[in-house]
Amino acid sequence: MSRSACSTCRRRLIRSHSGCVPLSRFSLFILLTMLALIVVACGGEGSSSGAGTPTTGARADASPTAGLITAPGGVQLRLYRGDGFSIGYLPDWQASPAGSSVEFSHEADTATLSVQVVPNPNAATSPEETVSVSLDTFEKSGLYKNFKKVSLAPTTTVGGQTWRQQGATGDVQILGKQVRMEILMLATNHPAHSVQTRLFSIYLVAPAERYQQLYQNAFAPMLQSFRFLN
Repeated sequence: MSRSACSTCRRRLIRSHSGCVPLSRFSLFILLTMLALIVVACGGEGSSSGAGTPTTGARADASPTAGLITAPGGVQLRLYRGDGFSIGYLPDWQASPAGSSVEFSHEADTATLSVQVVPNPNAATSPEETVSVSLDTFEKSGLYKNFKKVSLAPTTTVGGQTWRQQGATGDVQILGKQVRMEILMLATNHPAHSVQTRLFSIYLVAPAERYQQLYQNAFAPMLQSFRFLN
């Protein structure tokens, strides 16, 4: 499948499913999982027949007895070992694994950080396309009103590797109130280009009025703790 055809396929899938994705609590995990499946379904140019089968990674470990780690600044985090990555999360946050992906959430703050992992042999799908299509999906999903992209540096560093990033804001209904949310999307390929390459995506969602505080106290330490396991 050509890259242009794959992009068309991806956008068609977005449009066909956007109207049926519910907003469960404040979580957008269902929508994010759908994005991962779209990437797998398209597969990109020159992908092998095994593109839809995740490679075996580390066992997910989110038990209450999981070891604690210390992030820069002295923040204590509980260690989560996922499929090809590890990350720390605050002890009062909830970890919800789903296959090769996981969502960390803090209901009191209406905040989530999700990590998605999908096979991407030979880096057929680029991180640039991933974040662009993801934002396009959010905008067309109907979950957000007044959706607007925000200006960000095009790249950032997580786990010692460069990630593409894009952000946006939009209004959602939470417990009968309209709340402005801020969204940050990151994506990278690891390894950079091989038959074992997988596409890693990280999605941050939190109320705009508390986003900076949440980023400093929760998201930043979690991102600083992220490591690739292979």
